[in-house]
Amino acid sequence: MLKNLYILDESGILLYSKDFSREEHYDDNLLIGFFTSIANFSREALGTAVKYVNLGENNKLILVPNEDERVLGVAIVSTRDNDELVTKILKEILQEFIDSYSPDYDHEKILQEEMEKIIQDVLRTKTIHSPIFRNILSWLINVPLTILLVFLSINVTLFIYAAFNLTQYFNLNQLFSRFFPALILLSTVNIVILFLFPNLLFGFLSTNRNLSIAFSIIHLGATIALFFYSTEPAFAYIVLGFLPLTVIFALFFLSIGIRFSSKKFLKVK
Repeated sequence: MLKNLYILDESGILLYSKDFSREEHYDDNLLIGFFTSIANFSREALGTAVKYVNLGENNKLILVPNEDERVLGVAIVSTRDNDELVTKILKEILQEFIDSYSPDYDHEKILQEEMEKIIQDVLRTKTIHSPIFRNILSWLINVPLTILLVFLSINVTLFIYAAFNLTQYFNLNQLFSRFFPALILLSTVNIVILFLFPNLLFGFLSTNRNLSIAFSIIHLGATIALFFYSTEPAFAYIVLGFLPLTVIFALFFLSIGIRFSSKKFLKVK
């Protein structure tokens, strides 16, 4: 969540600021001195720019200097926000600011309305809005998708059974050389079919990590229930028999969706 935005010139003069948070308020004069000190120290003492500073209490600082124009963009965001995404947003806002007001950067000529429009245009495609709608959408997509995947899983299972002739009697050697490898393949294929795309979707669309985990668990229970009410209810025991592995895979796919979402969108309250 973007909390505060600042644009400064090389001498530390504040050119523009915007407070996105109604709960936390900062002393701009103290912060500007802090920003300038960090930028100057990192450039002169370290020979490189400090880009990220953890401020504690779920806040972090992201600095984006533009060396050509000698201006600095700074954002205070939540620690949960992706550094690369915030940096990209800052660069776009800073470039639009430079295009509009370079080379003078006269504070009196900087229009609040124009800056507001620039920021909104940049954030429009990079901020998650309507969390309730997104959560409902994830279920509207996943309910029919899960039914289809259960049907696909049953047919793939029957195919593997026939391909490996698993209905025949196995002696001890065949048990280890054919049955167990086929069973591992069968369980892995089923887990991927049933839980890859739904959990990626839950992770990508959900605006809350804990909520997406709850959705994933509900989806797992619903999938098992669908198997019990399908034409092949015995296949539900394949999922139950490998439940720990199923949960691990489901949470892994979920984490990929969450991570991809964090790189695409800022979270909002």
